[in-house]
Amino acid sequence: SRQCVVVRERSEGGPLHHHHRIMTFSYHNVRAVRHLHKTGDVPLPPFLPNYASWPGWLQVTYNYLIGCHIGHLLDFSVALLCYYIFFVWTNTFEQASTWQLGWVSRVVAFNLVCEFTIYGFWHWFMYASEYARGNLKSKKFNKNNQYEENGPVGMFSSTSGHLQREVFLTTLGWLQSSAYQCVMMWLWASGRVPFYADFWATPSKSIALLMFVTYFREFHFYWCHRMMHPWWNRKNGLAQGDIGAVLYRYVHSWHHKSYNPGPWSGLAMHPVEHFLYYTCTLLPLIIPSHPMHFLYPKFHADIAPIGGHDGYGEPGGNGDFHWLHHAKFECNYGVPLINFDRLFGTWQDCPPIAKQTTTTATTTAAIPATKTEHKKKK
Repeated sequence: SRQCVVVRERSEGGPLHHHHRIMTFSYHNVRAVRHLHKTGDVPLPPFLPNYASWPGWLQVTYNYLIGCHIGHLLDFSVALLCYYIFFVWTNTFEQASTWQLGWVSRVVAFNLVCEFTIYGFWHWFMYASEYARGNLKSKKFNKNNQYEENGPVGMFSSTSGHLQREVFLTTLGWLQSSAYQCVMMWLWASGRVPFYADFWATPSKSIALLMFVTYFREFHFYWCHRMMHPWWNRKNGLAQGDIGAVLYRYVHSWHHKSYNPGPWSGLAMHPVEHFLYYTCTLLPLIIPSHPMHFLYPKFHADIAPIGGHDGYGEPGGNGDFHWLHHAKFECNYGVPLINFDRLFGTWQDCPPIAKQTTTTATTTAAIPATKTEHKKKK
């Protein structure tokens, strides 16, 4: 059997709830990584330091009503900045009534700057900086370095070939999400799709739709993702009616080449998968909405995968449930906030054990630790 490293700890109030994990890094993660590097300990969040001592019902209530939204503050902040740049501070939106290279190129440029700034920073911080060579190494789920067997990790290329593949595919994803944004701006500006410009004209509706995005994203992700895995058997084809097996073989398998994922792995997908993935942004085609109701799910989809794929427990993204999916393929298709995996019997978990310790995974089958073992499992 393989070894499964987990850094989630038990507290006096019981095991840490899955819902409390984030899919996007925050100021606390940066602060905690630096603190770990200096002291060897992971600090408590500066806010809610007594969270672990709360009764279970209060933790769950907070997670579902407040924490799940705060965990995506970075995504929301970038969406808000994008809104002000293109809808308020400049005349870009007025120009979008007709297709012009000028406004389209500005939208694409903004998205690419966001991509390389946000993804590039977290990759550097977790894999290429001095922190990656210090105490943070003990928090990595798979101790093997997926980019370099020996020596430092680069920013955009690696001897293993994984990093440049992931950067290239992630960039294709951001370009496609930029195209989604350009099309929506054109549809609104040309009057082809109704929208409303004053967010506070209907505050209850506006806030409710914005909060709904968090839950809808998880719902959409599960079903879109599950559809691209075999429905019955991975050896099936269209003759057996197993569309999922076909989509996995020719499309989703590109994403699973990152069997030991890092920050750039989250959007390292086939362009067909990008197209399906970003359909989570299209509710404004059905419900007249404010531009933020498109921009928030768009940047949520762009940025949120970083933490869930960074390969580290706390103080990283702590997405052990999704790391296990990349290792085993046929479990943990969604996220714990709306846990369809428990409902359909596909949830698997590593045993919650003390930090910086290693145990044999008793609740999972063998987990491939190397590229050779990964190919054998497939």
